[in-house]
Amino acid sequence: MFQEQSIFITGGAGFIMSHVTERLAEAGKKLVLFDNLQEHGMNEAMKDLIQRKNVTFIDGDVRDKAAVAEAMQGAEVVYHFAAVMGTSARFKLEVPTVEINVIGTLNVLNATLEAGVKYLVHPPRPQLSQWLTPYIISKTAQTQFTELYYRTYGLPTIGLNIANCYGPRERSVLNPNTLKPKEGNKLVATCILAALQGDPVPIFGDGEQGADFVFIDDVVDACIMAVRETTIGKIYEIGTGVVATVNQVAKTVIELTGGKSALEYLPMRTGEVKVTTVSDITAAQQDFGWQPKVDLHEGLKRTIPYYAKMLGLN
Repeated sequence: MFQEQSIFITGGAGFIMSHVTERLAEAGKKLVLFDNLQEHGMNEAMKDLIQRKNVTFIDGDVRDKAAVAEAMQGAEVVYHFAAVMGTSARFKLEVPTVEINVIGTLNVLNATLEAGVKYLVHPPRPQLSQWLTPYIISKTAQTQFTELYYRTYGLPTIGLNIANCYGPRERSVLNPNTLKPKEGNKLVATCILAALQGDPVPIFGDGEQGADFVFIDDVVDACIMAVRETTIGKIYEIGTGVVATVNQVAKTVIELTGGKSALEYLPMRTGEVKVTTVSDITAAQQDFGWQPKVDLHEGLKRTIPYYAKMLGLN
């Protein structure tokens, strides 16, 4: 595990990396955050963090090759998490999706290679190869280019294939959907906000599709623990190894909030098919001792107060 290296983070103010940044900053690490804030703005925790002497914030865009290279100077560890998200929210936005997720990644890969960085941590394509959306296509290309740079150019990459991460600070709507308005919503945050307000909880399809839901604190642990020589060139699945259906998630949220929301069933989202995915966390357990600590029920209990406060309910 790394000790005193300078750390460069793209998408540093986003959901996952804002939590990683918080943990690393509190540990006294020297951090440079690179983010244009167009996807998410800056939350209150980040506004406080960037005032620390060991944290530098740069308003930058990964599509700007020169800006990426300049900002990365001196870094030994790079987390590349800048991306436009949303499996069904990028239709009619194919060009900027590719520019940011693919060309932006190439800019980061080249800068990382030229800077002689020791570790590049990245999130590969999700386990949804059956889906056909601009986001999935761009993430597939991003993943393959990153693998190419490892195999061909020797770039020291570490992949963390993170399951459905949830927790405080996650946005319920990633991007305004240009094709169908409701399709860009994130499940857990959307369920919580709907339940707290007594609104119907939207469910796409029959709700029996299953997924692996992993709490943000466990993901932060993985992001930090995975940075070591023995993990270079590998891709690790980061989840709980437990499947929960969409219906189960929604009903648990309603129960925990004490709400009475109904489930509103809608057609499957554009480009998606009914699948069930679950992470095999064996390699992460064996190679760097990572183990998820928070189950879904407990994670939702820890997450709900954030949204209740957002709504002025506590």
